[in-house]
Amino acid sequence: MSPTPLTARRDLPFDGFRIRCRRLFSPVTGRTLVIPLDHAITLGPAGGLEDPAAIVEAAVQGGADAVMLRPGLTHCLAVPGAERLGVIMALTGRLADGVDHVQLNTVEYAAAHAADAVCGEFKFGSSGDLENARVIAVLAERAHDLGLPVLVTVYTRPEAVRRLGPGAYAHACRIAEEIGGDFVKTALPDDPDIVRQCVESTSVPIVLAGGAPDAGTELSDVLDRAIRLGIGGAAVGRRAWAGGKPADAVRELAATVHGGPRHA
Repeated sequence: MSPTPLTARRDLPFDGFRIRCRRLFSPVTGRTLVIPLDHAITLGPAGGLEDPAAIVEAAVQGGADAVMLRPGLTHCLAVPGAERLGVIMALTGRLADGVDHVQLNTVEYAAAHAADAVCGEFKFGSSGDLENARVIAVLAERAHDLGLPVLVTVYTRPEAVRRLGPGAYAHACRIAEEIGGDFVKTALPDDPDIVRQCVESTSVPIVLAGGAPDAGTELSDVLDRAIRLGIGGAAVGRRAWAGGKPADAVRELAATVHGGPRHA
């Protein structure tokens, strides 16, 4: 299968779902740049998360398509220009311990707090992956009843790679689609065969996660290669706003995702 940009799918009625997709994905490229700022419940309000409104402002100034946050931070969307951003509400999460998530907020609560889409996360290969997948499947049913797109975030654990080999990444992406994901956020190795297999194994856009600031790779180069292989965009948090010039970082990422001049 080859993923079709959500903005280009003609099998979808022109309803609230498609209208929200137009706010999340560029109608020109069919790709998206999401700036997540939902990390503080796990990492604490540090490392750039002290001022979430400033992250939203950087997303606006840098030309991001959407932000991902939690319902309690809706007030940060009062930043001038934020009305142009799509809003993804993260509804599952964890605190400092463990890897598995629980559902923290409802779809209805997210819809009442300006959500254009909702997100749930699971780790393929963790001890709780099946239960987390079930939670997301139920969440997706309710979201679709309300016309909300669903982003499923999935990270492939080393245990799954040891058991299944490199195909574990495509397996994880396919699970995310089959439980109701309209687009999938995931981390992938900088390996063209793995990226291509993930893209070809799903019919929904895959959005590449940025990872930690010390990941040791040049993100723009990795992302550029992935885009050429059919990746549908990026979701970059810490590697965008943890540095000294977050608006410039977002601007460079937007240029990579959509094409255009990068910040010098």
